[in-house]
Amino acid sequence: MTTVAVLGATSGIAHATLRQWAARGDDLRLVARDAERLARVEGDLTARGAGAVVPLLHDLGTVEAVEAAVDALFADGPVDVVLVAFGTMPSQEDADASAAVAASLLTVNGTLTALAAHLVALRLGEQASGGRLAVIGSVAGDRGRQSNYLYGAAKAMVATAVAGLQHRCADTSVDVTLVKPGPTDTPMTAHLRGGRPALAKVETVAGDIVKAVDERRPVVYTPRRWAVIMTIVRLLPRRVFERTKL
Repeated sequence: MTTVAVLGATSGIAHATLRQWAARGDDLRLVARDAERLARVEGDLTARGAGAVVPLLHDLGTVEAVEAAVDALFADGPVDVVLVAFGTMPSQEDADASAAVAASLLTVNGTLTALAAHLVALRLGEQASGGRLAVIGSVAGDRGRQSNYLYGAAKAMVATAVAGLQHRCADTSVDVTLVKPGPTDTPMTAHLRGGRPALAKVETVAGDIVKAVDERRPVVYTPRRWAVIMTIVRLLPRRVFERTKL
């Protein structure tokens, strides 16, 4: 039986992914900041066939909280798979209106996510069996765009940190996967509904994450079309790119 731990377990993508692991009968350790939502997720996963489900209440908004959460994940013994899935997505307009919102966006989605991945990788490396780490990045990190460049900057930081972890862990029993979802239909992206391109189904993204972790893939774009889309976006000449409204 596999033990799976998730930081940010009540996020839409994390919950959908956990449902797939629960259906396998995996043991689950769940970190989230909202006790009521965490209890609902725990009950849902138990009903779907999960083994032991351990809820852990941590805010993940500070360095100290991230350290404590990672310690808690490993307190009850080895972990086979860890998914780092916490984050926020205020609009660029909200970040424009408030320096505090902008700073929080960069800190939570960039610094603290990269820190969590770093700390988890160290702990997995201490285990005789190693382990698998998946970190949710974003296609937004592939090229800065006017619509979400602060969020993209944070996710670019995460991508660089994960690439470094992959290099560090290359000759070890620790595998690290960077997940790059396109815009996905979850509560966090409610403000994007009705936009273009269409939001991806969260179940599709969850399935791609589980498969990528199983196959120990270094990077996965989900849905798959985003690998092609972002290749085109990255290769656009600057003068052409600056005429777009991306």
